[in-house]
Amino acid sequence: MTTLEQEVMDLKARLGHLEAVIRRLTADLPQSGAPGPPPPLDQTDLLGWLKANGLVREPTAEECRVAAAWDALSDADKQRHLDEMQHLVLDPPLSQILIAQRR
Repeated sequence: MTTLEQEVMDLKARLGHLEAVIRRLTADLPQSGAPGPPPPLDQTDLLGWLKANGLVREPTAEECRVAAAWDALSDADKQRHLDEMQHLVLDPPLSQILIAQRR
């Protein structure tokens, strides 16, 4: 299994967990005065629900431009880029940078 396939599987698992948490949280809401219908179970409808409730947003123009540039790359170029990023060595490690920024 490639790293990309593993990442997709991980994302699917995380999405499934998120959907379960949303279902649990909305089930705990009091029924009187609830802010609308519970979130949908279908992924497309769920994304719409998340957007409507301010939990996710539309991509910016810059994000769309970068995504289009990525989509335009050949599969070989995409894989080459992913390989480079997986072997990237940061000094200090990214985790240390993030910890330092949180203080």
